[in-house]
Amino acid sequence: MSSQPQMVPGCFMNMLIHAHEQQTAPQNVFVHEPHMSTQSEVVPDPDQSQQMTTTHDSNPEPKFIDPDVPFALEKLKKIPKEIQEIVDGLSVQIGTNHSIEISSPDGMYLEKVVESIPYSELLQVFLNDWLDISVLHWFAMYFFESPNSGCAFFNPHMIKEDACIKNRGGVIEHIQEVFSFHVDKTFYLAPYIASEHWSLIIICPATEMGYIIDSVRGKKESDYLLTSTINDAFDMPFNWEMVKCKHQKSGWECGFMVTKHMYEFVTSIQYDFHNNLWNTSGCLPQKQIDTFILELMPQCISKLFAGGI
Repeated sequence: MSSQPQMVPGCFMNMLIHAHEQQTAPQNVFVHEPHMSTQSEVVPDPDQSQQMTTTHDSNPEPKFIDPDVPFALEKLKKIPKEIQEIVDGLSVQIGTNHSIEISSPDGMYLEKVVESIPYSELLQVFLNDWLDISVLHWFAMYFFESPNSGCAFFNPHMIKEDACIKNRGGVIEHIQEVFSFHVDKTFYLAPYIASEHWSLIIICPATEMGYIIDSVRGKKESDYLLTSTINDAFDMPFNWEMVKCKHQKSGWECGFMVTKHMYEFVTSIQYDFHNNLWNTSGCLPQKQIDTFILELMPQCISKLFAGGI
């Protein structure tokens, strides 16, 4: 059972429209970028405003339109009505912006991190498609603020497979920094992307245990570069366990399943870890994915536009 407040899907669009009308000033910064980026930044460029000097031109350049947004919105006409209502409410808030800029919650990292989520990537949550790293990072930010949680999160940008290959020292530094900053936490969650596949790695330094939750079967601990990097960061070998969980049928479900696993761990499993750890088999049915979206997304979107992230 989730400890998060439950939203009523039938009222969600009205709630968002009402909130939109009541706002006198934007509480989240929306950016319009001709070149989309899904990389997070620790400190925005202080000279950016000087570089973007506005010139008065009688023939201004046409406004950038992300071609992926109209395409995604057209595809979304075929989704279930309850999910369509959430998308409609989200569109009211997004307006003509093509990306959303959010900041990590206070206390999540040593320094505040800014994440830019392209609107087209956010819509993939509702389209049963592969999820971008910016979207998974946003979910991690939301889960971090769960009440009475003993969980900390690693920044997925900082620990991805490509970083483990090209900047192993930087990955180790980030792991050590997060651990030192959250030494009072019990569990550390790592949404990990390797070769465009998402898995979830959870460590418990106090017990020297590490857990790998992957919706693709047949792998072993040595297949994950992050596990050996974590061993080096703590200067000790963790005992790694491959956790049995539902597997994916297609290539796109991995991001949803990692999000669902983070949600379940933060809201329930962490409180009775040894008895509640996943031990499931079979595929994740489409109906469960739709139900999960209906439960999670109104909560996340409502907090986003209330200035909570």
